[in-house]
Amino acid sequence: MARWLQSSWKLSRAFGVSNIAVLHRVSDLRSVGASDSEQVALAQGLLADSETRVVYAQSPGELEAAGELLSLSSTEAELLPQLRRGIALWKVGQRSFLVQHRLSAMERAMVDTDAAMTGRRR
Repeated sequence: MARWLQSSWKLSRAFGVSNIAVLHRVSDLRSVGASDSEQVALAQGLLADSETRVVYAQSPGELEAAGELLSLSSTEAELLPQLRRGIALWKVGQRSFLVQHRLSAMERAMVDTDAAMTGRRR
């Protein structure tokens, strides 16, 4: 699977497609195999091959891995645990932006994962 994903990432322009990977934690990339395995190297390579990265709040325990794997400055890494809901650090090439994402009512209903825990109806 990791080799197929790498090929998809490398050939995306030729195919005219965009690839999106969603992770809860950047450190998840290190858990796809043994620390020195081809799978881990391929997974981390996908991140390196991604020009745009959108990072929401991360726990303090994730800062070292996020800083290393995303090439964050110390200032960017220190911001991650402080980001409020809906605010993300966007890394586009070498440029960084703090972006507040706004949702319509329809979008909110699609992405609200708290409803199942609170018993709210959408």
